[in-house]
Amino acid sequence: MSEGSRKATYQFELIEHVNPTIWETIKSAEDNSIFFSQEWDDYQTKKGKKRILVSVSYECTIVGYFLGSKFWAGIKVIMSPPMGTGTYTQGLCMLNPITEAERIEIYKQLVAWLFKNKKADYIQIRDLQIREESKEWRPEWRHTLLDKKGIHYTPRYTFLLDVKKTEEELWDQLHYKSCKYCINKARKNGLTTKIIDKEEDIDSFVDQHYKHLQDMLRRKKTSGLPSQRRDNLMVLCHALFPHHILMLQVIGKDTDGNDVAMSSCIFAYGNAGSSFFTSASYQKYMRYCPNELMVWEAICFLHSRGAGIIDLGGMADYKKKFGPTYTIIPMMTFSKFNILHGAYTTFKKSYSYLLSLLGHFKRA
Repeated sequence: MSEGSRKATYQFELIEHVNPTIWETIKSAEDNSIFFSQEWDDYQTKKGKKRILVSVSYECTIVGYFLGSKFWAGIKVIMSPPMGTGTYTQGLCMLNPITEAERIEIYKQLVAWLFKNKKADYIQIRDLQIREESKEWRPEWRHTLLDKKGIHYTPRYTFLLDVKKTEEELWDQLHYKSCKYCINKARKNGLTTKIIDKEEDIDSFVDQHYKHLQDMLRRKKTSGLPSQRRDNLMVLCHALFPHHILMLQVIGKDTDGNDVAMSSCIFAYGNAGSSFFTSASYQKYMRYCPNELMVWEAICFLHSRGAGIIDLGGMADYKKKFGPTYTIIPMMTFSKFNILHGAYTTFKKSYSYLLSLLGHFKRA
């Protein structure tokens, strides 16, 4: 597909039964990520998500796939990515490179096809390949092409870290006082890192990691449960083990000389990209600087696995010290009825409210 074929006609077909060959084809795609893998699909299935997979063809040849989840909420909803599974981006997975304009044109035709065939009333999509990046924060950020095409969207801001660089380049871009100094201090304090590489150790790791998350919520005085519940973390780690999940702990000595896990993190990764799933630590060990060492060792691991880009998952200030790029990834929404364009905000608020209720009942 060339620059002049942006308004070409595409064909779509709903795939009811996905065989391993399709997953292998998707795995080799140009813009594949962990969120387009069979392992991630298995994880979402265990979480009760109903997959929708559509092939995209041009001139009778399959050129890509659309992957998302569907559910009934009084209306037919398709979300790509779905909420509640830690998926950051999804949408189209094209087998060969295409321009951003071509990608948006495919979405317009795909949405029209889904509406016409009564597969959806409301669709929301967040695609990593449709993004704007900047070295500096720009609060007035807009996506020019989506504005031009009249596509409704809301911004999602995050940090992306390019780990295709050499390890020396990655080290050089770390902030000295808030990062390099802390990593060196952690090592002087005798802190070491441990990667969970045995399946029988997953349950105990998740239990410990969840305690870290609870401690983090306590000191932040946040109500509810951690954004990722224990059962969700357990399903995730088992589903992606051993090739697509990084479970890492920072180990140090307590005042009695016993080994203790001071902090821990989870990264989900694939052959072209990875995501910072969750991390936390015990407040009483923060003076030993375990967090900077933990993230740095995770970066080195993902670099060695050819992860490409790490989505650091949000705009927390502490993530700046690792040298990422400011990024906006728009959440595109399409609806048969204009009133539904605010559905994403409603769904998200409802989900957060349910987490808060669960936390309240658990404490009670």
